[in-house]
Amino acid sequence: MKDLTLGFFFLKEAKRQNESSIDGVAKAINRFEQYSKFKDFKLFHFQQAVGFKKHLTNQKNEATNNPLSKATLHTTLRHLKSFFQWLAMQGGYKSPINYSDTEYFNLSPKT
Repeated sequence: MKDLTLGFFFLKEAKRQNESSIDGVAKAINRFEQYSKFKDFKLFHFQQAVGFKKHLTNQKNEATNNPLSKATLHTTLRHLKSFFQWLAMQGGYKSPINYSDTEYFNLSPKT
């Protein structure tokens, strides 16, 4: 997808992130896309973020079969929040994506 490629280029060149960090962002986006059944990002609504958080907390680590760690939850949601904030500033997404709706990717302090 053109938007993802541009986003990864932004992370590498503007944010100076290394390949490992960019891979983590890609994995987070892929998890979200699988959850949303690959809906167009222009259809993003805060309820998707709320539902994804619930979905993610019920997922298991494939290697250990234990629940995902708090660090994994926080990192995944932080990556998604940043991605959707960036996307909300891009042409064609400014109107469909409400920047403040990205706040719904935040976890409670107790999580």
